[in-house]
Amino acid sequence: MSGELVVDARYRSCPGPLVSLIRAVRKAEPGTRIRLLSTDPKSPEDVREWATRTGHRFLGSKKVDDYFEILVEV
Repeated sequence: MSGELVVDARYRSCPGPLVSLIRAVRKAEPGTRIRLLSTDPKSPEDVREWATRTGHRFLGSKKVDDYFEILVEV
């Protein structure tokens, strides 16, 4: 069953947000979308590069208040 998961990694320093995302990806089924919340300003670029290297889809990121919402599809 695919759906959407939210991983709240706000206020974690690098590489915490990416590590949290990777843990969620390992448990997720193909087609699942994961919304990563992160205050780390490097997270959007880090996640985009990671997704490209690993074959997952980077669907975008946006700034929301004091954090980033980053969307990836497994």
